[in-house]
Amino acid sequence: MNKDQTLEVLISKRIFPITNKIEYGLINDMEKALFQMCIEDQTKKAELVIDSGGGDAAIALSGFDFIKSLPFPVHCTVIGNCHSATLTLISACQKRKATKYSRFLFHAMGFNPTFSLNEDVHEQLRVGFEQSQIILDSCFEVQSKAYNLTRKELEKMRNEGERYNIKLTAQQALEKGVIHEIVEKFDFFDATK
Repeated sequence: MNKDQTLEVLISKRIFPITNKIEYGLINDMEKALFQMCIEDQTKKAELVIDSGGGDAAIALSGFDFIKSLPFPVHCTVIGNCHSATLTLISACQKRKATKYSRFLFHAMGFNPTFSLNEDVHEQLRVGFEQSQIILDSCFEVQSKAYNLTRKELEKMRNEGERYNIKLTAQQALEKGVIHEIVEKFDFFDATK
């Protein structure tokens, strides 16, 4: 069975893996898969299986909005890493689980502006910074609401993650409300119910 066939089987079981960088192609594939699940049955939940080092925060917010717009619940199980922008994406899930040795990294959002040589670079930088601030504020807002943490608590975790590469254990993530439950493993059969 090749990669595409494996993904097809998972989608037929209402499971979608997020096992790469959060970028447009991955989120586009997730949305297509969730649309397919929606067409097939709007009464059953979908499950995301997560092992991602993060990626683009704006794209994660787009995925968050998409998940929240669905007429059925989306759950997730973290089976490894859940870092950076992935934390924004999973905050859309109604039930969040993780395996015992999963790790969670909050850190500062990157700012990598691109410039056009025919424009005022200072103005482009100012606008780019304003846009990045909007994205950052939105990430704080959705995470704060989902995890029941204040912005100050999230900023503290982000600063510790950025400065010292401190990753939360599954137990710490449970205690902070990032996840709802620790599981021994991803239960494929439970996910298909």
